[in-house]
Amino acid sequence: MTNSSRRGFLGSLAAAARAGERPHVMVFLSDQESALLPGPVKLPHRRRLMEGGVEFTQAFCNTPQCSPARAALLTGLEPHRSGVLTNVDGGSLGKPLPASLPTVGSVFREAGYQTGYFGKWHLGGDASGFSTYVPGQDEVVAKEAAQWIRTRRGPWLAWVSILNPHHIYDLPKLVDRVLPRPGVRPPATGLENLKGKPSEQQQFVDQDQGQATRHFTRDEWIRYRSYYCELVEKADACLGTVLQALPDLGSVIAVYTTDHGDALGEHGLPFKGPFMYEELVRIPLVIATPAWRSGRRQDLVTQADLAPTLAALAGLKWPGAISGLDLTRQREARDAVFLEYYAKQKWVNPIRTIRTRKWKLNWYDRGNRELYDLEQDPQETVNRAEERGAAGVRRELEARLNAWRGPIS
Repeated sequence: MTNSSRRGFLGSLAAAARAGERPHVMVFLSDQESALLPGPVKLPHRRRLMEGGVEFTQAFCNTPQCSPARAALLTGLEPHRSGVLTNVDGGSLGKPLPASLPTVGSVFREAGYQTGYFGKWHLGGDASGFSTYVPGQDEVVAKEAAQWIRTRRGPWLAWVSILNPHHIYDLPKLVDRVLPRPGVRPPATGLENLKGKPSEQQQFVDQDQGQATRHFTRDEWIRYRSYYCELVEKADACLGTVLQALPDLGSVIAVYTTDHGDALGEHGLPFKGPFMYEELVRIPLVIATPAWRSGRRQDLVTQADLAPTLAALAGLKWPGAISGLDLTRQREARDAVFLEYYAKQKWVNPIRTIRTRKWKLNWYDRGNRELYDLEQDPQETVNRAEERGAAGVRRELEARLNAWRGPIS
């Protein structure tokens, strides 16, 4: 943020405070949407947000898994600090989101906002901190959220959480019925690329969800990716339903983001699992607010930054410690983000990641390492962790990971 835009932002907050007004807030959350889409998609409603907001082109999930990523969005805490390390359901090892932690819902509610959560929660119990909670399928959730918004008086916060494009999991049984889309590219890498990679990735293919696609042909992967693009467009249609209910974008902070990405068939891998490839960790993030000039920002940001940023945009102070950064504040830009992974269902496989603009190091607690030069090798095909010429970089990145946190326990 420039000095002039910072002054404008502070001025808008001061004017709102004098008038006793608070901006409305709408957060729209898709499920399993990669920022690296494999082909053209029509997103007219998201484009409307982008025209009036800021697109963060280097946004990352704190972990590529539903529950802990959602906890990071709501609390501003990295998974090892929120305590939600992995998925919260009967088949996983995750612990519910602690009710004692401040969330976007509770912080805004205590500031006098009406708060509503619509759709997928996946954090145990009901939607912590929100006065209204409405679960349901995507189209129903979007309509319920829109109706709730239309009937509000005073400041409100609506968090709308849909399922698409998570329905990509249906693809293996639908693949023969999906038509390839013009412009959809096949994966640039395949299963052969797993040679020299951590054994956990091959285990995913041989014993886990990767079995469903391990024999996919090039054409079938194009169909997979075509179906994925279709599901992203369905998410945008639901966004449109909600946007129709907004009074106008001039009085609303509106956000579009997701919990994590999808492997999209790169390296022969579908869905998500114990890996940290760019398709999984890069996520869309758009924040539209009258306080910011529209455009693109290339800051390295994580989803934990959303909670403190929303609070600042609304003129609220976040109570307690937080991992994320308030993106309205001027500071020296990050030179790296730190990501993590704990377990897939009951398959414990901790990974820690540091990602700079040039390098990515994935450090598996079992001892495996991945080191990629993202400038020279954006597809992450060549694991340089054991190369003598990259030893200095690896040691430097490992030291930074150790300083960030110890082994996941």
